[in-house]
Amino acid sequence: MDELSAREIEAAVQEALGLFGTSGSVRVEGRQIALHGRGAPVVIDLEQLVEQWPLLPQDLRTRKASDIARRLAQAQRTVSSMAPPPPQVSPRRPPRLLAIPIGAAVLALVGALLALRLLRSPETPAAPPPAAEETDGEAAARNARTCEAARKRIYAGASVGPFELAGWVAELWLASPRAGDAAPAPAGRPALTAEAVGLGAFVAQGKLTPEADAELAAMTDGLVEIVAGFDEQEAARSPGWRAVTARFSGGYARAYFDPAQRARFVALADRMADGAGAALGALYARCAHLPYHDAGAWFRGADPAAAAAALVYASGLFAESPAVDRGALLALRGAGPLDGLRAAGASLDAASLGKLVGAHGGGITKGASGAMLVTFPVGGPTRATSASRVVARRLEVGVGQD
Repeated sequence: MDELSAREIEAAVQEALGLFGTSGSVRVEGRQIALHGRGAPVVIDLEQLVEQWPLLPQDLRTRKASDIARRLAQAQRTVSSMAPPPPQVSPRRPPRLLAIPIGAAVLALVGALLALRLLRSPETPAAPPPAAEETDGEAAARNARTCEAARKRIYAGASVGPFELAGWVAELWLASPRAGDAAPAPAGRPALTAEAVGLGAFVAQGKLTPEADAELAAMTDGLVEIVAGFDEQEAARSPGWRAVTARFSGGYARAYFDPAQRARFVALADRMADGAGAALGALYARCAHLPYHDAGAWFRGADPAAAAAALVYASGLFAESPAVDRGALLALRGAGPLDGLRAAGASLDAASLGKLVGAHGGGITKGASGAMLVTFPVGGPTRATSASRVVARRLEVGVGQD
């Protein structure tokens, strides 16, 4: 069985089940798919779908998944309706009076025996407990499988389908030089807040505000978290910088991959960078459980050298297949990787950078505040990673040769 296709079918059918008002978890086993929810599990045949799945266009996959979800929902309702009702004891009618005394005595004896038998019969068995609902751990594991399956597909040249977005998060990374001789905050500092990092106008109580973007703010299942933009090791390597990350999940992550919403997300990223006073910025997506930065969309710097530094650092340095030689990066002139990358790109002008990223589907524009922006379309989720490799080699910190 093709495990990748099986996991993709599970994810597609799982999402489609919600359209039929059915809850539970699905699992593909061989050429069958089972729904575990209320009552007994139901199973239907997939026939040749697992083998055919990689060859189907996305619209046909969507229809197939919807049809399977409909059949599972109908089967579950049928099974629930056929469950036998609990047995009930009908009230006994009083025996008719008989004229013959002997007959009355016989009937009385039979009634007594029946009553004794009823008293000794076991109680009506309780209804079986419903099937256990999916736990948070099981849901996280399923989302991780779905996201990893989607990653394999996009790195094989496919685009991200509408049923493959479980487990993804979009992240906006913003970095700025520390003012004066300010030292990094000590370990154990309180959790970051949007207000503290200049993003209070955009994020409130874990949601985007209407002022940030009215359409994105209307999504009820989105969540924004403000977290540190450096882990402890990266913070130690770049003591002259501070960084934060706005992490978007749920409906916001789905919107990030929606071609109709991508431009809104990029514009929002640029405004949030202005609000935070960021010198460098990057917008990308990743599997929530993995450290690799995939599906890059937007990279920002004050000039071409800074924009190139943002691309190489936020995309190339976190690629699963190494794009940056860390030894060469640490050997660059500067107080840390970010300063070194900016210095290495000092001779890079807009035309040169545009040619490098343009060969991989990227483009260069200027933001509203005059910052240099490198952007990539939603239809090419691996283009930013590919472009970061070429730019890293231009800055003499890349792996391999052109």
